[in-house]
Amino acid sequence: MFRQEAIEIIRKAITEEGILASAQQKDNYARVWARDSMMAGYAGILIHDEEILTGLERSILTLAKHQAENGQIPSNVVNGKASYGTHVGRTDATAWWIVTACEYLRITSDDALKSSLKKKIYQALSCLKTWEYNQRGLVYSPLGGNWADEYVTSGYTLYDNVLRYWALKNVSEAYNDPELKTVSENTKNLIQQNFCKNDSNVARYHETAYAKASAKPFFWASLNANGYDERFDLAGNALALLLDFEIDMQDFSEFLRDMSNKFKHWMLPVFYPVIFPGDDDWRLLENNYSYSFKNQPYHFHNGGSWPIFLGWLCLGLKKKGIKEIPEKIITQYETLMNEKGEHFREFYSTDKLLPLGTEQLCFSASGYILMSL
Repeated sequence: MFRQEAIEIIRKAITEEGILASAQQKDNYARVWARDSMMAGYAGILIHDEEILTGLERSILTLAKHQAENGQIPSNVVNGKASYGTHVGRTDATAWWIVTACEYLRITSDDALKSSLKKKIYQALSCLKTWEYNQRGLVYSPLGGNWADEYVTSGYTLYDNVLRYWALKNVSEAYNDPELKTVSENTKNLIQQNFCKNDSNVARYHETAYAKASAKPFFWASLNANGYDERFDLAGNALALLLDFEIDMQDFSEFLRDMSNKFKHWMLPVFYPVIFPGDDDWRLLENNYSYSFKNQPYHFHNGGSWPIFLGWLCLGLKKKGIKEIPEKIITQYETLMNEKGEHFREFYSTDKLLPLGTEQLCFSASGYILMSL
């Protein structure tokens, strides 16, 4: 219903430097953001849109040009100036760039591009390796160190580590690297064994914390020195499904249905449960922002609903053979856009279903395209 409109929004955001975060091209969104441009480009790969693919290649090259000495890919670039993060760096920017650069190389026949990017891709992988810190296989993200930069998750996060696995897997395939293939398989196994309860007799990253953690029908959000954050991270779980991690799909689907019943709609929250004033985590939220505080309950990262990650969830569920829930999600999203008259806003509040944040966001347009596949 809205697919062509979504495609046009991404196309309108393409500049000489690459795909900007929003077709409106204003404020902080008039930049080539690594995760935004890569996800929009990934959507372009899946629908074979040549115009978006041109923008993706420009984005890949712009970000590569500003790669830091340690291999880190910028969080964003504007007018030839790179930012690697404000309060902290962004772990997922480097991983998304590797993942999508390799996905793009998979569909092109440009051997010169593949050759020229190889050193930079391996440097970026090396940077992720240094972020293990303890050399035990999982990358460590500081508070505010990924897309949910004003939220409370930190440490060995599910989302960043699943992304890092995807990066290793894609590079091993793009450059036929058997050593990296082994590393990627070991990384996947490490995540599988440490982010959900299972009966396998293996050494855990944090034995004490693992023993105390509760069994959930989804992968836990993160692990830190002080234990597990057992909340639901929709983005991390969506990518885990897409990359074929093992999970009981009947239990997971039932959890999504229960959450939908609780909220009385299918615009599911990106993190759950919601954090309220007085909760232990509220103090981590209230000062963690750059311009204004957005994380009131049911808003933004704090229980807001983001179409981009609902899109990844739909893609992951379909990969696992679940079709009913993706149909409910896209129907809900289309209904809201029709009713509210606001298309492709950044996020929705999950209490009142208000369309909020930036308009004509490539993130949300990309999410709709992923839902529609």
